[in-house]
Amino acid sequence: MTPEVLLSGYSPTGQTLVFRVYAAEIPEAERKQAHRAEHFAALELLSAALQKDFSVSHARIHRTGLEKPCLLHGFLHFSISHCRGLAVCAAGRLPIGIDAEPPRAVKEHLLGKVCTPEEAAQITAAADSAREFSRFWTLKEAYAKYTGAGIRTPFDTLGFSLENGIRFLHPDAEKLQFYQLTRGGTHTVSVCLPRFAGSDGK
Repeated sequence: MTPEVLLSGYSPTGQTLVFRVYAAEIPEAERKQAHRAEHFAALELLSAALQKDFSVSHARIHRTGLEKPCLLHGFLHFSISHCRGLAVCAAGRLPIGIDAEPPRAVKEHLLGKVCTPEEAAQITAAADSAREFSRFWTLKEAYAKYTGAGIRTPFDTLGFSLENGIRFLHPDAEKLQFYQLTRGGTHTVSVCLPRFAGSDGK
């Protein structure tokens, strides 16, 4: 598998790669096997990315209970995500979280469960409510993966504003930076990591 680079971040000198975000299209599998096939595709993408950019072969992932998965290479962090048609991963020298989703149909009961009232109003008013919901959802997922809390995080307490860029309405906001990309004109990819002095670009 050849990783497609979506985003890169470098040290202030531009000499050291701090983080990189990768993607790969994956064929759709039978419904019963889809999640498993997507998960293995994401792991294969991570393996290829680590070898290509960080010279790490045969990476091993360790996880204890509900703790955040980590690599048994102390200087590297990673996060993976997969959904219908796409696998993504992020790897680097800082903690990181990533999520990807195609446009998701908006169900009213889900809006109240995972969105703030302001977010729900913005999604409902949007011309493409499914895409707008995916934008908020992936940001919340990326943050939850960054912290390691995952689905234990109450999403309705994580407020975002998308009117003028991405603003995180949370006490952690000053410590973090978020990126959001559209891949293939369909999938939304969101990334969360600590703020650092450096540059980013493909």
